[in-house]
Amino acid sequence: EPFLHLSLVRRLQDNNDTHDISYIALRILEIDICFDRKTAETIAQFISPLHKAQEDQTNESWVQELTSKMSLNYSKSNRRAPRDIEKFIHSANACRIHVEHLHLHPIRLSLTFTQEWSRRNQETEGFVFFQIIRGMASISEAPLTFTSFVVSHAFESPTSLMGIISAHYSSQLMSQLLSIIGSLAILKAPADFLTNIGSGVFSFFYEPINGLVKGPEEFLQGLEHGTQNLARGIFVGFVKGAANVTDLVTHNLAGLTDDFFVDERNAYHKMMLYGGDYAASNKSIQDSLSIAGACVARGFRSGASGIIEQPSMYASRYGAIGLVKGVGKALVGAVVKPVVGVGDGAVVLMNHVSEATSDKEVVLKIPKRLRRALSAVSSGSSVKISPYDEVSAKAQKIVTGGETVDDAYLGHVQTSTTLFIASSQCLWAIDNKTREPWCIDWAEISNFGFVDGRYMRIDVFSNEGIHSNIYEMSSIQLADLFGLLSMQVEKMGNCSQIGLGFDTSDGSSSSGAMTSKHIPGVKSIQRRHTFGSINKPLKMTTIGITNEKELIRRCRTRVKELDSSMNDYFCRLDEESWLLVNSWGQYFTGLSSRRCVIIGIINGTLEPIQIKSAKLVEGGSLCYFIPSSEYDDIDNILHPGGAIIFFGSGAVPSLLQSGRVAISIESNVFL
Repeated sequence: EPFLHLSLVRRLQDNNDTHDISYIALRILEIDICFDRKTAETIAQFISPLHKAQEDQTNESWVQELTSKMSLNYSKSNRRAPRDIEKFIHSANACRIHVEHLHLHPIRLSLTFTQEWSRRNQETEGFVFFQIIRGMASISEAPLTFTSFVVSHAFESPTSLMGIISAHYSSQLMSQLLSIIGSLAILKAPADFLTNIGSGVFSFFYEPINGLVKGPEEFLQGLEHGTQNLARGIFVGFVKGAANVTDLVTHNLAGLTDDFFVDERNAYHKMMLYGGDYAASNKSIQDSLSIAGACVARGFRSGASGIIEQPSMYASRYGAIGLVKGVGKALVGAVVKPVVGVGDGAVVLMNHVSEATSDKEVVLKIPKRLRRALSAVSSGSSVKISPYDEVSAKAQKIVTGGETVDDAYLGHVQTSTTLFIASSQCLWAIDNKTREPWCIDWAEISNFGFVDGRYMRIDVFSNEGIHSNIYEMSSIQLADLFGLLSMQVEKMGNCSQIGLGFDTSDGSSSSGAMTSKHIPGVKSIQRRHTFGSINKPLKMTTIGITNEKELIRRCRTRVKELDSSMNDYFCRLDEESWLLVNSWGQYFTGLSSRRCVIIGIINGTLEPIQIKSAKLVEGGSLCYFIPSSEYDDIDNILHPGGAIIFFGSGAVPSLLQSGRVAISIESNVFL
């Protein structure tokens, strides 16, 4: 059934001064409006540029000029009628609408508002509406009913008719303010309790009396049925009331913790309670126990992790004062978060018991359609508002995992074989036939470009080196996909080299020739090269190498001979890096296999960089320095055009250690 139904019949006429409409009817199905303060603040922030633009149009000089002109014209007494009086009279009667039958059906609304703490937003200072909702309490399913508006042979101007209709609805809204007050969330628990008990008491008296009219046997059956309903109403009233009170308390307690925990809790509730199999009407006690256990575990896990994360996070942001604040937040979270988790679990179980005991059908409020997807128009925060598109909405659901993953939809391109989806974190490619998704982080993409004007080639990093993926599509689809990829070029592995495309003369890739422009600090123009393009397994000889230090020494000797005056400087640095990693993998094999990590830095600026420190945070070796000739070992200065390679390895993996390796580097330009 359509949500909105509008019928309009207009008579054809030669005179355009008035419009003769035979019939207008409007019907809207019942509406559930649910919003919170954060959503309202976000909407205000979105429309604030329009509000400011309207204010900026007010020119003080124009106001002063208009005021002086009006004072000059009307300061003299003039008792004559205006010359345009006939024109005014004609315009007042013209453009009227004659509606023979106007029928606006009743409107039923259910309003739910959740009050949440949020930082004061300067964008909402000029809106009276937001001044009101800041002091409002939470409202739960406040019923608003507006009667129908029926009129015949209305002959009014559009402005006058709209004023009459708005007065009809506004007067009814004012008369229903008490019903909104009665729907405050704090009154929901006692209201539900009285409702359930009231229905049980009514059934306790009504069923026997109704059976007594028919006969003694029906009287006994009615008495039994009424007693059962009374007991059920009292039990459901107590359980449901306890669930509502517990939910209200846990919601307020969660507000004492950090914003991340609140957002995580809301997203988890949305996923588990309003989506998936749990949202089905035939959910079992095992489902509820599983959800309750997950809520409790999440509360304890978040409380424990906050003890470590909160102090360091606040200290890094606000210094010593932030450290004190972080410790306080951590201590409060360590106590409150487990309590909130236990409360959420108890609410889930009590709701399940009340729904299973009650004889009323539970209607889940599930959205009729997926949330609208807003496509990005640039690498910034700008989005494009367009008509609702179901494919875009489904693509957004895939990216966000049904509002459970912290990712944002940017856009998509649909080809005959593949659906490409770009998000703020990943690139998705879903096969149209098998529906198998291929998802890769932007940092793992090396390069992309056109091939032969009919293909899009995307090169990605892999354990075996650069792996190319080629997709055929039309020219329009090529342009759209290229635009999506270009938005995230700064996040890609070779972001400074992307955008020059591929050599399409013979369809071959120029992945080995990607850096031909001059880089500041580098003495010569480099031959085009993509770092990682030579990462292929090589059979190397390790004769004469007795330990890892000998392997590092040989590599250091070769790199020390390199400088930025060579036109193959970048290529040779890449070769030495891969040669070291490849040799390391062949030297430490079998049970002695050890992980390694290599980091290369090239000074592509006109200023020297001082390497303050480099150490192995986790691992089983030293942090080795392998610099080029343009590095000062005494003062630890990396001169313009110079390069340095850092290398470290982990311990042999065992049952007690995973063998991971991590390097920390600090300089005067980065950490």
